[in-house]
Amino acid sequence: MTPKPDILVIESTVQVRDHLRRQALAERFNLIYYDCESMEQFKERLKPTGSYGNIAAIVRNGWLKAGPFAYHTPFATDIVPHFPPSLKLICCSGHGHDTADIEALSARGIWYCNTPNACTEAVANTALSLVLDSFRYLTFAQWCARFDWMQSRDLGMEAVDPTYKSLGIVGLGDIGLAIAQKCEAAFHMKIHYQGPRRKLENEKLLKQGATYYASVNEMIPHVDCILLAAPYTPATHHMLSREQFALAKPDGGIRVVNVARGNMIDEEALLEALETGRVVGAGLDVHADEPGINPKLRDNWRVTVLPHIGVCSGTSWEQFEKINLDNVEAFFATGKPLTPVNAIK
Repeated sequence: MTPKPDILVIESTVQVRDHLRRQALAERFNLIYYDCESMEQFKERLKPTGSYGNIAAIVRNGWLKAGPFAYHTPFATDIVPHFPPSLKLICCSGHGHDTADIEALSARGIWYCNTPNACTEAVANTALSLVLDSFRYLTFAQWCARFDWMQSRDLGMEAVDPTYKSLGIVGLGDIGLAIAQKCEAAFHMKIHYQGPRRKLENEKLLKQGATYYASVNEMIPHVDCILLAAPYTPATHHMLSREQFALAKPDGGIRVVNVARGNMIDEEALLEALETGRVVGAGLDVHADEPGINPKLRDNWRVTVLPHIGVCSGTSWEQFEKINLDNVEAFFATGKPLTPVNAIK
C-alpha cells in the first residue's frame, strides 16, 4: 500500500479552518503541523532523518503576521537549499511574496502559490480610509476629541476633502484597481497610475479611465496623493525618497499612503518632507522595521499609522483557506496548482 504523502501545515492563531475539507484532506495525506521554535530547528527537521524530511507540500495559512510564527521565514533564501527533494509545492496566504525566494524555489522545481484577490476587499477598504485620513487628519481629530478639544480648530485651514483630487496609484493590479474604483466612486477622484506596463483593460473598468505614467517621478507632479499598492522588489526599495518628494506640487504638497511594504518608502526622507511641507499628510499601514514603527511617525498625530492590518478581515481568512486548499487539490490531481507565481518546466 502506497504511503500517504506528507504535507507540512504552518498555521496562524488568526485563521479560518474549513473542517470538512481538512477532514477529507487528512484521509489522503499525512498532515504534519509545524511547531518549530526557530529557523535553525526547521532546517534540522528538513534533513533526511528529520520529521519533515519527506514532505511533498507546505501550506502556510491564515494571517502571517499573527501568532508565534509571525516572523518565521520558512521560504527565505537561506532555507531553500535545505528543502528535501520530495517537496514540490508551497501554498502561502497573502498577495505579496517578498519573503520567499521565488527564483531559488523555481530552480529547485518547487511551485510557489499565493492567494491572489483573497484580501483585495479588505486591503482596498483600508486604503480608502487612509486616503481620507491623509486629507482630513482624522487621526489627529480623534486625539483632540480625547485630550484637547480646542486643538482640533487648527484643522479649519488645513483639512480638505479628497473629492475631485488626483490619486496616483503605484501598481494597478487587483488591489490597486479596487482602490481606484472605490476612490473614484466615493470621492470622484481622478486616477493616475504607474507600473511596468500600461493596463488598458483595467483602465476600462474605471468610469473616467486613468492616466498612465512609465515612471513614478513623471507621475508625482500631477497628483495630490500617491498610494503604493505594488509588490516589494529590489527595484521598488525606497521608491519614494527625497528626489520624489521634491517633485510634489509646490502649492499644495502631496499626501502619501502605503498599503504595500514599508521599505518602499525612505522613512527619514518622509519625515523631512513632512517637516518642510512637501508631504502634507500620510497614512501608513506598513513600516520599515516591523514589528514596530519609527517613533517619529508614531508620535506625529497628523500621520495615520496602522499595525499592518489592511488584510485583517474574516473574508480574507476564509479566502486564504479556500485558495490554499484549492491549490493543494489541483496540484495532486493534475500536477499543476491554480495560482502559481512561478513557472516550473
